Amino acid sequence: MEVAGKSGSYFMDVDFWDNDAGFSTGAYSARNGDIFILSSIKPEAAEDLNRHGVTYCLAMVTDVSMDDEYQKGFRVKVEKNIDLEEDLNKLKHAISLNNITTNIRIWKALTFGAHMNDNFTIIKSLLAPTNLGEDICGMCVKQDGGCLASFTEQLLSVKLNQSQVDAIDSVISAVQCGHVNLMKLIWGPPGTGKTKTVSALLWVLACLKCRTLTCAPTNVAVVGVCTRFLENLKDFNEHTDNIGLPFSLGDILLFGSRSNMDITEDLQEVFLDFRVDELVECFSSSSGWNYRIASMISFFEDSASRYDMLLEDDGKIDPVCFLDFVKKQFDVIAVALKRCIMNLWVHLPGRCFSCDSAINISTLLHMLENFGALLCNVDLTDEGLKRGLGCLSTVNSVCAQPVSSIEKELDGARSSCLKLLKDLLHSLNLPTGVNKNWAQNYCICNATLLFCTTSSSYRLHHMEIAPFEVLIVDEAAQVRECELVIPLRLRWLKHVVLVGDDCQLSAMVKSKVCKEAGFATSLFGRLVMLKFDKHLLNIQYRMNPCISLFPNAQFYERKILDGSNVLSPSYNKDYTCLPFGSYTFINLTDGREDTEGTGNSRRNMVEVAVVLHLIHTIFKFFSAAWKRTDQGLNIGVVSPYNAQVDAIKNRLGQKYDTCDGFHVRVKSIDGFQGEEDDIIILSTVRSNERGVVGFLADNQRTNVALTRARHCLWIVGNAHTLYKSGTEWTDLVADAERRKCIFSATNDATICKVVLQVKQEFDELEDLLSADSAVFSNTRWKVILSHEFRKSFTKLKSRQLRKEVLQKLIKLGDGWRTTVKNLDMPGVSYLVKVYKIWDLYLVWSTDIEKTERRYSQIIRIWDLLSQQNVARTVQRLENLFSMYTDDYLDHCRRVQTQGKLEVPMVWDIVHDIIRYNKDCKADAHEEHDSVDTSYGMENSKVSESFLLMKFYFLSSGMAKHLLTATDGSEINIPFELTDEEKVIIQFPLTSFILGRSGTGKTTVLTMKLIQKEQQSLIASQGLNLDGADLSGVDDNNIMLPKNGGESSVKQVFITVSPKLCSAIKDHICRLKRFGIGDVSDESSILHMHDIMDDLEEFTEIPDSFCDLPHGYYPLTITYRKFLMMLDGTCQTSFFDAFYGEMKSSFERGHSRSRAVQTFIELKEVTYEKFATSYWPRFNADLTKKIAASTVFTEIISHIKGAYQASRPCTGKLERQDYVMLADKRFSSLNNEMRDRIYDIFLEYESMKCTAREFDLSDFVNSLHSSLVSEGYNGDMVDFVYIDEVQDLTMTQIALLKYVCMNIKEGFLFAGDTAQTIARGIDFRFEDIRSLFYTAFLAETEASNEGLKHGERVHLSDMFQLSQNFRTHCGILRMAQSFMSLLYFFFPSSVDKLNP
Repeated sequence: MEVAGKSGSYFMDVDFWDNDAGFSTGAYSARNGDIFILSSIKPEAAEDLNRHGVTYCLAMVTDVSMDDEYQKGFRVKVEKNIDLEEDLNKLKHAISLNNITTNIRIWKALTFGAHMNDNFTIIKSLLAPTNLGEDICGMCVKQDGGCLASFTEQLLSVKLNQSQVDAIDSVISAVQCGHVNLMKLIWGPPGTGKTKTVSALLWVLACLKCRTLTCAPTNVAVVGVCTRFLENLKDFNEHTDNIGLPFSLGDILLFGSRSNMDITEDLQEVFLDFRVDELVECFSSSSGWNYRIASMISFFEDSASRYDMLLEDDGKIDPVCFLDFVKKQFDVIAVALKRCIMNLWVHLPGRCFSCDSAINISTLLHMLENFGALLCNVDLTDEGLKRGLGCLSTVNSVCAQPVSSIEKELDGARSSCLKLLKDLLHSLNLPTGVNKNWAQNYCICNATLLFCTTSSSYRLHHMEIAPFEVLIVDEAAQVRECELVIPLRLRWLKHVVLVGDDCQLSAMVKSKVCKEAGFATSLFGRLVMLKFDKHLLNIQYRMNPCISLFPNAQFYERKILDGSNVLSPSYNKDYTCLPFGSYTFINLTDGREDTEGTGNSRRNMVEVAVVLHLIHTIFKFFSAAWKRTDQGLNIGVVSPYNAQVDAIKNRLGQKYDTCDGFHVRVKSIDGFQGEEDDIIILSTVRSNERGVVGFLADNQRTNVALTRARHCLWIVGNAHTLYKSGTEWTDLVADAERRKCIFSATNDATICKVVLQVKQEFDELEDLLSADSAVFSNTRWKVILSHEFRKSFTKLKSRQLRKEVLQKLIKLGDGWRTTVKNLDMPGVSYLVKVYKIWDLYLVWSTDIEKTERRYSQIIRIWDLLSQQNVARTVQRLENLFSMYTDDYLDHCRRVQTQGKLEVPMVWDIVHDIIRYNKDCKADAHEEHDSVDTSYGMENSKVSESFLLMKFYFLSSGMAKHLLTATDGSEINIPFELTDEEKVIIQFPLTSFILGRSGTGKTTVLTMKLIQKEQQSLIASQGLNLDGADLSGVDDNNIMLPKNGGESSVKQVFITVSPKLCSAIKDHICRLKRFGIGDVSDESSILHMHDIMDDLEEFTEIPDSFCDLPHGYYPLTITYRKFLMMLDGTCQTSFFDAFYGEMKSSFERGHSRSRAVQTFIELKEVTYEKFATSYWPRFNADLTKKIAASTVFTEIISHIKGAYQASRPCTGKLERQDYVMLADKRFSSLNNEMRDRIYDIFLEYESMKCTAREFDLSDFVNSLHSSLVSEGYNGDMVDFVYIDEVQDLTMTQIALLKYVCMNIKEGFLFAGDTAQTIARGIDFRFEDIRSLFYTAFLAETEASNEGLKHGERVHLSDMFQLSQNFRTHCGILRMAQSFMSLLYFFFPSSVDKLNP
């Protein structure tokens, strides 16, 4: 770094660039407008810049210069008010961020910057609604509308359809009218010939000498439209001009940054930089057009004298003959002259040449060709040549030889050339001796059709040029509205034509702040929203009708017709031999989506492998049959995620680069807009149970992905995930299913093999542990894997062992059986089999499965165990099998073989095969169910099975017994409960439960909720019994209410963890389903699956307590969902204040719930954001020797979370009240530290307000304020169960009082302060009791008219659960040692249990 003149200007010398891809000397090229961070360190993340002692600043490149091949230097300007003089030597690293040249130009265009033209004609017309849609004025309506009559023949030659001709005609009519300003929208859906229409329109405008600027948002787009215009131009001018010259391109000009444009050889002729170089040479004084013509004249007049001079210089050294000398001289001079004249003709506008000059040029070129041919005549001699060139006089010669015909022709040609050359020398009014700047201005000023990006049009504001009449914007839906202001302000601009498709991708804006501010809006899109008329191009010529069917219906309301070319049987005939036809959804269920590195982009390696397999399949077809046709085959692979694109590219490598005619390109969906290929393979990547598809849900991106293919579109994805997403993909999967276009990858043995190889490579074999996975779908036997086996398999550390276990399962599914007895256990039936794998044992058996028409044998894999655990598991299975009938066991034991393999036996349903003996208390309908591991373990030994689980997994029989107690007053629980649990469940009043991990708190809450459900059911509807004894639990003797047993009680179960909440919800739903007779074969295992998004898991529940349908009760929700429902119940929502930030989500069609969810993810201050984004910015003196977690806890739990904080409007404790907390309870924070924490809090609130962010306490306190001022207008609930209450603050708990007035018996709080996992939470159970008396009882008694005078509600003491059912005693003793330390050092931080 060196100071470079002006203040704030410095010169940087860069040794090398390193883009995290190794050493690189040329991977990056600096440009003016690049923004850098100059830093004393190389940061790995933005937070590193805030480390102590780190110096950094922002800088912008203002001038770039190249020192040599390995160094790059450029001048930068640093931000104002920064003195770097002392720190120059510290700044060793430059981190490139972005280029803001376009943004600077936009800013100048919006702020009336200097050098900008002040033309607001078009902008004013847009702001005047009365002018919108008026293409032509009233004076021109009566005129003959055949404005394209003179161009009909050429337009017909390029086969335009009627909608395209109408679009061109409407534009030309308005342009020729000249009385009004035109703003025309041409809507060009995929494949409808949008670019051809633009090309035809440009050709007509050029013929009318109408100066036109064509813009596009990106360099790629503008190069594309210019390239296709030049291609179509050849069709418009199939024949050369009558004078025999090629078509002049001087009226066409493309300009922009050469380094960012892919300038092909065809484009060079119209590219400004190339044209300037050619014209500067043609206008040169020493080698230009004037010099070349004079040289040619001199050749014809002085050839003999030149030859004589050559002879004098060479002496007697083998002189060349005159003929050879002339030939050589002519070739050199004529070639240079022809090149110069052709460059002038091609690169200069037609107006630079008169008709006579054009004819002379054509004739001259022809005569020079003739003269060159004559010089090559074999009969020509030196003497004859001299006579032909007029070097020898034949009039006075004594021995004059007769003049030959060749000599006459030479003389005539020479004379004609001389005359033409001299005429051109005088008639051509062209400059000489000009520089590049003059040539640039000359080209731009004189071109009729100019092409550039919208940003590059900024250059035109600084030039004195002829005005433009028409601005055409291609891909207008991708141009930011503010960016389009740059060309709209060009001097004297009259008409604007926007060509695009608002159903495809919009402008690319990375900044979330800018998106929320509407920065991505296009003028095209805004006019469409304002119902501005757009001319539709309604015939598509790209896609096979099978491909266009869905996007046409989904995005274009079936307005697009298929062209005659795609409807022709011959259009797709060459692709009929491909394995997956024209349109197929390849359902791949075994993929796993993951993020590579620290980025957010996702990939799916299974899909990568399948895509490569599909490409190879196509290549084999190409090599076998296609190559003979001499036609090329283009394959495009697209994916929404860059990580997936990179993964496919890396695996694909350069495998097909050398294959002639076979081309494969891999791009993101965004990068493929405007492109098309013969075959498109779309990799959707997402694969999860929740149906989360991320930004793949964008309808515009989906539309682009589905409309790139000409002949074949193969979509690779997880149909379940996409169908569950609730987006356009849901409809696509349903449509593919209706059309029978879904192909399951598991039906292809080769694909299954590919999937297995990928899973082995990435050690993801556990993903294949399902009956419908790629490895088991094609086996002879259906293989059912238990939950216990999956857990055991997941715990295996050895990759080789996991591989061998899976191979063993596949062999079992294929019918292999061992004859070796691996484990000798007496008393074991033939049904249970144990196979040894390394030092473990696989326990499995044969079972029976019933389908609609038949019974069939299947394999059940029970577990994978060490030797010491096998006997116990086998014994449990024997206990289970002892309940089976002999007939059922006999069917299980039967064996059928094919060679050495066993195959499953199948029986038609003649009579039912009963599973259980009648004396077993099992549900009669359960004979038809498939019993999994959990059922077997339950029934084998209740005391061992149930008490080892956190939740009780109930079979349908047990659930019905539970739900049909004889008198409804108490539960008759058919399994073991401790005395502590029984007391709590039977206790009728509001309760507080304290218990450590694994003591059954959640079980007690669940059972109490079910008890209330049953009591309400019986009280409201009663039981319809036939007098049979209920003790037998015979389901035939129980008659549930006809309406399905709906209870009238309203209960809400709340917990913080989405994972736990989902598990409890499924558990309660299963109990209710069993109770009404639904005995579906869903597993009874309670899966606590991973839930990535709290709110998304509960989207089916309305965000309000107002008129909530009774079917949602008992309501099992997270506390965050409870807040959203309270917020929706209030008249004024907390999020109304942030409507501007959520506006962009509403405009994209997202629901309010989805918009709020997205906003919360972006703007909520969690502890992680507090620690990374806020903490480093606080005053270092305040944060010294205080942990970020401590401060966050104090702010959330005490300053903003104490219940007193919810009463005042400020929603916080005053400084004095907070500091006094040090005296009121034991605390490790003294007064001075609390003062500092309060200062940090004030600074935090200021930063948060500036950033327009919020934390959960803001939300909670806002709800308190709204509910106090407006009142609660939602439905009141009867019972509230709060699990893991230690993860809530006092103000959060206090919100519960608004929804439930049943203070006496309506609340059940359970938790353990020793298990607090929520950041920022700090309280004891005594605090809850105190809160309940102050916030619930005291306030409610004062306003509750239902209580008799003097009557008070009495609460129970705190219940304690002390018996652990989950954890090994050794672990419990270790945990107790930790608790003892907590009791000693932090006696007020956790609640102490009774011994």
